Formats: sequence, C-alpha cells, structure tokens
Amino acid sequence: MADSKQKLENGYKKFLTTLEPGATTDDVASIYDELAEQYEDVVGANGYDAPSKLAKIFEGVCNDKSANIVDWGSGVGLAGAKLLERGFTNLTAVEISQKSLDVSAKNGIYQRYVKLGDSKTLFKTGGIIAVAMRREYIHLTEGRESKFSEELKTGMETVLGDLETKGNLELLSKGDFDGYYVPVNWIGRKYVYRVCC
Repeated sequence: MADSKQKLENGYKKFLTTLEPGATTDDVASIYDELAEQYEDVVGANGYDAPSKLAKIFEGVCNDKSANIVDWGSGVGLAGAKLLERGFTNLTAVEISQKSLDVSAKNGIYQRYVKLGDSKTLFKTGGIIAVAMRREYIHLTEGRESKFSEELKTGMETVLGDLETKGNLELLSKGDFDGYYVPVNWIGRKYVYRVCC
C-alpha cells in the first residue's frame, strides 16, 4: 500500500514538471509516455475534473451526437470517456504520447487513434475539433517559457487561427475556465471548432 501511494506521489511530481523551462515537445511526450499506465490514478487522486468540464462545454455547442469529433490532446481518453457518456460516438484521439494513445485504445474509447503531426487529414467537413488544456501550455508567465510551449503555440494555436481566418474552421467556443486542476489552481483553456471545408 505504501509503495502504491509513493508511486502515485512520484507520478504526480513528474506530471507537474511538464512546463519546466527548457522542456521540449519530445520531453513532454516522454513524460506522458512514462505516466500513461498510471495517469488516471495520478490525476484522479488529486482532483482532476477537466474532462467532465470539457464534455459539458462541448455538449453545449454541439447537439449532433454523430459529429466527427477530433479530441486534440486526448491523453489516455478521460475526456473521450466523458463524451461517450454523453452519447457522442464518432471520436478521434490525437495525442503527442504514443503510450497514452495505446492506453485509450485498450479501453476502446475512440474510433481512430492518431499521433500528433498526422492530424490534418482527420479534419472532415462538418467535424468538430475539441481541445482542453492547461492555459499555461499556451500562455506562460514571463521567465517560465519552455520550448514545448512555443512549439505548441506555433503548432496548434497558429494553425487553428490560420484555418479559421481562411474560412476552413468556424470557432464555436474559446476561452479560459476555472477548476481545470484544483490542487494547484490551474486554469483551463478550451477551443471548439467546426470544420467548414
């Protein structure tokens, strides 16, 4: 029992390091790969409720339960599971961590599993792109910048913004929400887009 508790505590500490200055995309992917098998226990034991919040937000902007939904940054499938509970059945996981994709695949949560970088081909007309993450992944305080944060901002926010400007995406919902991860007062950032063409 003590070993199990220590393992969770160690995993939690590792989870909190994903925004260390100098962290690259590969570093973050490696951390999530390492935590994949115990991720749900690690964050669940510490009050993580972002998946429920995202599913509720999403249901408020999309009433088509068969819509092609791309869960960008799907992790081990916690948000996907909550979307399934609400009746959404056409889910695609896009994730930086292959082991996280493997864990969610074992649970049969999504219909498609894609490693980040191959996701543009999944944006189908009428489909929905849903993203929920720590706001700090995009907007770090001065002096806390990381390579991962810059790569993510360029690779996601810029790409989605460009597609929106060109008329390929319609913004349904974007903004911050409280309670992403209560123990450390993390604020969440959500993006929900409809694919227009």
